[in-house]
Amino acid sequence: MNSARSWIVWGVGAIAYMVAILHRSSLGVAGPAAAERFEVQATLLSTLGAVQVGVYAAMQIPVGVLVDRYGPRVLIASGAAVMVGGQTMVALAEELPLAIAGRILLGIGDAATFISVIRLQSGWFRGPIVAQMSQWTATTGQLGQLLSVVPFAWLLHQVGWTLSFGSLAIVGAVALVLVLLIVFDAPKGGAPATGSIDVPVGWWPRLRSAMRQPGTRLGFWTHFSLLGSTNVFLLLWGYPMLVEGLGYERGQAAGLMAIVVGTGMVVGPIVGIATARFPLRRSTLVLAIVGLVVATWTTVLVWPGHPPTWLVIVLVVVLGIAGPGSTVGFDFARTFNPLRVLGSANGVVNIGGFMASFALMPAIGIILDAVHAARAAGGEAVGVYDWEGFRIALASQLVVLAIGLVMIVRTRRITRSRMREEGIEVGPVWTAIARWMRRRGR
Repeated sequence: MNSARSWIVWGVGAIAYMVAILHRSSLGVAGPAAAERFEVQATLLSTLGAVQVGVYAAMQIPVGVLVDRYGPRVLIASGAAVMVGGQTMVALAEELPLAIAGRILLGIGDAATFISVIRLQSGWFRGPIVAQMSQWTATTGQLGQLLSVVPFAWLLHQVGWTLSFGSLAIVGAVALVLVLLIVFDAPKGGAPATGSIDVPVGWWPRLRSAMRQPGTRLGFWTHFSLLGSTNVFLLLWGYPMLVEGLGYERGQAAGLMAIVVGTGMVVGPIVGIATARFPLRRSTLVLAIVGLVVATWTTVLVWPGHPPTWLVIVLVVVLGIAGPGSTVGFDFARTFNPLRVLGSANGVVNIGGFMASFALMPAIGIILDAVHAARAAGGEAVGVYDWEGFRIALASQLVVLAIGLVMIVRTRRITRSRMREEGIEVGPVWTAIARWMRRRGR
């Protein structure tokens, strides 16, 4: 445990996740190219983005159950193979239905990767470091996001749709080979092989046990609240918003999206250290980040005219913070569930953010088309991606954020009540700060 081999195995698993993120986010910078290639409007373009997210969310509980049964190695390798096939279909697609079919396969393969790598960590590491590993895994995944924003966007512009997306399929095949050669569920004498764990009650009672835990539900709503807005921005609507809505050059837009990724890579390890050091204050950190996201989006959307560049930079930094904040949800699942149901619990948590994304992506596209049609009927000569249209469409995020905020507060109260029954009392944060200051003053 915690050996050099542990880091190598985890590193290959993290690389597989990085490649999965590269597959997932490639459409984020290809939105205008996809609209041109398939000759679709905003509503149908949002379908191309949302279908993968919807499949990803729908697969989380089945994948979680399969991880508990067959182990992370099988799931990571299977996911990589399916994504290679899906990305090949996207590369060759000249009509929207084939591209959608490819994105469905990408969603299935992508769904098998992250929670499997999270489960892999628990087989190779022990102690306080486990609380930080999820953030490091997520940070590695952000490299895939960065690769899609910068080199892939450049490659798409240089060589076109088929060769650029075909290159991603080749990268996925390399990741698959590495997983098959290096990744195993646990060292000999370490955690027992997942399939050998005796769970006589079956998969449904095991899943139900994970869902009953208030900590699992708190993780779900954490993920729901903090990942949805960042996903919507990075995976589909951020690039059109910046280029078509706010008038930034393509290079500038790619740079702003890279700030989201870079911020996440810096903040992720800090959030991991904070959650390991102050485990009883994780939900307070989550609520603070949700409040920050709500305040920033509200300011951007109500700003008269186009928001200034400094405010857009603040927005992308805050979205970069929200990503690592959402990963705290998996730490709630880890600390409130036994290892034998951790895959199922992580699957429940992971549904949250992608359910929010799946709801928002098509909603924004539908609203954009509706606003454009209404304004055109009134005689205004405006484009579909006009900023005023985006201003109205993106406000739908605030509804999702408000729901998430209310549910975090509710499930936190239930979770702390359960902890109180077990003799763990969590006082108000200001009393903890005062106690810490008194200790510092001695």
